[in-house]
Amino acid sequence: MEKLMSATAVTKSKQGNSILATKEGLFIKSEGTWKRSLHYTGRTIRDLTCSNGHIYGVGDNGLFISSSDEGGNWVIKQFPTKATIWSVVAHSSGLVITHGEKVIYLSTNSGETWTTYYPYQFLNAPSIRSICLYKNKLLIGTKIHPKYGGVWCFDLLTQSMKQIKTEKQQMISSMITFDHQLIVATGSCRSDVGKIEICSLSHSFDQLLWETCLGNENQSFLDLTESDGIIYSTSTQNKAGISTISQVSVEHMQITPCNYIKGHGWRIWNEREDYIVAGLYESLEVTKSYRDNYVI
Repeated sequence: MEKLMSATAVTKSKQGNSILATKEGLFIKSEGTWKRSLHYTGRTIRDLTCSNGHIYGVGDNGLFISSSDEGGNWVIKQFPTKATIWSVVAHSSGLVITHGEKVIYLSTNSGETWTTYYPYQFLNAPSIRSICLYKNKLLIGTKIHPKYGGVWCFDLLTQSMKQIKTEKQQMISSMITFDHQLIVATGSCRSDVGKIEICSLSHSFDQLLWETCLGNENQSFLDLTESDGIIYSTSTQNKAGISTISQVSVEHMQITPCNYIKGHGWRIWNEREDYIVAGLYESLEVTKSYRDNYVI
């Protein structure tokens, strides 16, 4: 296990290099050494993802960054929004999708040009907190909203929109899909009560049945990650200032704590059992060799 600097986002490049977004800028770990790849932009990076050799990042005040050469050079852009962008998704075809407060930005050429979509066609719409791509559908998770909070499905072909899950008390902080299942993490900065819920996407989106995973700790969840069916989650910090890293079993519908970190666990990335957590006060890299010799 290696403790690292505090960070707000994490991913790995196509070449297998770890990438951390920090208050000092972006750092990339190559051949065992962390090197600064991009100086601090003045805006916090909230999410990172890699696809087809490209690295993409989003953050505060409409920030968008991208690199096509493993972080050697970066393009920095700003969307026409002052909102914090929490989530970005990408596909090997060059499709990149991110969001504003209540809008969607979509690119089909790796972020070169963008089209803006307005998925909500009604007043008092909820703000966007997370997005997830499944086939030709964009799943949109909202911030807390007393009427329209939850998960919405935006069809990229027909541009139609419908709510597929209602959640009025918690934000939809993270979503992933695995084996035709949607896995949703919820939470709130005001409490330590969150949920991880799962539904099958093999049936009609009109007939989704949600099941809740069980765990023995109260957690307000922040992020999810999956690799080869192995799923991890992170949480907000508890009253003692500690957040929990858990492994999530879809088969057994179980949440099992496996590690802890100081401050909020903002983001997590994994490659099977190995993972890196970007945390508020510290970050953590855990590998198989560490786990084989350590028991919590």
